[in-house]
Amino acid sequence: MKYKLGFIGAGVMAGSILDRIVATDKLKDHGLEPSDVAVFDLDEAKRRKYSDMGVSVAAGSEELLAECESVLLGVKPQFYADILKSAPAINVKNVISIMAGVKISTLRRYFAPETGITRVMPNTPCRIGKGIAAVTFDNTDEATETLVKGLLGVCGEVIVLAESKFDAVTSISGSGPAYVFMFADAMVRAGVEGGLNVEESRALALATIEGSAAFASAAGEDLLTMTDKVCSKGGTTIEAVDVFRAKDLYGTVSEAIGACRRKSELLSEKL
Repeated sequence: MKYKLGFIGAGVMAGSILDRIVATDKLKDHGLEPSDVAVFDLDEAKRRKYSDMGVSVAAGSEELLAECESVLLGVKPQFYADILKSAPAINVKNVISIMAGVKISTLRRYFAPETGITRVMPNTPCRIGKGIAAVTFDNTDEATETLVKGLLGVCGEVIVLAESKFDAVTSISGSGPAYVFMFADAMVRAGVEGGLNVEESRALALATIEGSAAFASAAGEDLLTMTDKVCSKGGTTIEAVDVFRAKDLYGTVSEAIGACRRKSELLSEKL
């Protein structure tokens, strides 16, 4: 094969993964150089960017499907079928899909039975190495699984899960950053109402969210127990917590995440 790894599409998520594996020099851990990786994107500026980084630039997706050992599909889900159907030859040994909602069984229609398929659900903090990617493997060998885990590891944590859990993954980690941003924005607005300016309130809110998440991960305690420990009887924190409980914060979050999960299930049936 001409290339070890190919990227079809270099959008926000696929581009973030490629940027980090090149910038962190992670490829060398697997005996690869940037030139062993090829990319194709319709955006000429992106092709120039990766060429300048030492990554090979393919003439089109057809070349990658014919000349790569492993290919990462990073295009929008509504486009992949036309790309695969139009390819004159598909010789890849392994396919890595980060396309939301596209099941392994659906992808199998386009590849040989012996092809290894990896499905990945990353999230946007992967762009700064603070994300988490859920991974499921199908018909892959140990070397491929080691490569995938290693490369995704530069983007944050990697967790291997059954594909049957991926709709739930989408509703928690995949879409979760939007929930956190929204809650943070609510905190910022409340801080401004209390007399802080936007910059002060934003700094306090974001640092509190980041620090609290790190503290919870390190402590390993039940989150409700940790909540109670921050609250002092007759203190200030319990006043806010009591309002959240009275307004059924848990029920609202459950309903919202459930709606997201059901939409993911619906999309999986259609794609």
